[in-house]
Amino acid sequence: MKLFERLQRALSKTLGGICVVVFSVLVIDVLWGVFTRHFTEQPAWTEELARLLLVWLAILGGVLAYSGDRHLGVDVLVSHFHASTRRHARVFSHLCVLGFSVAVLLIGGIDLFRDRLDSGQMMSTLGIRKAWFYLVLPVGGGLISLLAIEKILLLLSSQDGKEEEA
Repeated sequence: MKLFERLQRALSKTLGGICVVVFSVLVIDVLWGVFTRHFTEQPAWTEELARLLLVWLAILGGVLAYSGDRHLGVDVLVSHFHASTRRHARVFSHLCVLGFSVAVLLIGGIDLFRDRLDSGQMMSTLGIRKAWFYLVLPVGGGLISLLAIEKILLLLSSQDGKEEEA
């Protein structure tokens, strides 16, 4: 399982860096939009770029949070379970995440990306295909699916009812 841990650390560092860059560009874009709105005529592309960056940041940030078990979760009830029951509940939880990420984000995201790519829809002010707006869905879904599989395998491989934090 050391390979999984190294891959997760590399993924977390890479995603963290990407999120920092996307967030920095988003801040600069929004500040530029606000500045130009008050002193000149606001360029139309700033709003569309901000929307694109915010969607990408939200999905990639969710992947990053899930990779480090910092994603929103309510474990008040589960924390009172016996260790082996708690482990089973966490496996079930990660199976639900896996099912959602495969069905909705990965498969649905691929379909949405293909439909938008085939339609030729463009983002009017940025001049790029709208498909690139939606590409983050299958990317995020694929990454979350891999992380969920890793977390399930780690939980199932823990011995003697010992709970490992996935």
